[in-house]
Amino acid sequence: MAQQQAIHKFVLGSKELEGKTAEFQYDKGWYSITDIVGEERDVIYKSKNAQEAYMKWNVYIGRKKERPVPENNRRNDRERSGRQESEHNDAHRSQEQGSHRRRRGRDGRRPQNEQAE
Repeated sequence: MAQQQAIHKFVLGSKELEGKTAEFQYDKGWYSITDIVGEERDVIYKSKNAQEAYMKWNVYIGRKKERPVPENNRRNDRERSGRQESEHNDAHRSQEQGSHRRRRGRDGRRPQNEQAE
């Protein structure tokens, strides 16, 4: 009795584009985008990252536009978040110092070592 081979290749999407067919496929851990013209198959993208491959497929078939994030935008975001954290820490520190100056005992009086400011 002959042993059958398992099928590992799946077509996840197919679209007719400009006289050719584009296929989005999964095959043994790899995601690929292939252009098919007649009998000729040309792999134009291949990745093991499913999310990245799906995004590339959507851009390729025109469903979404590619939005690259330039390095200077990433740097600006990091600087902005660092500045916000610094401002938060400064505000928190000044709030603590202000409450320290106004601290009073349970009886409403200032502690003896803080009588006059």
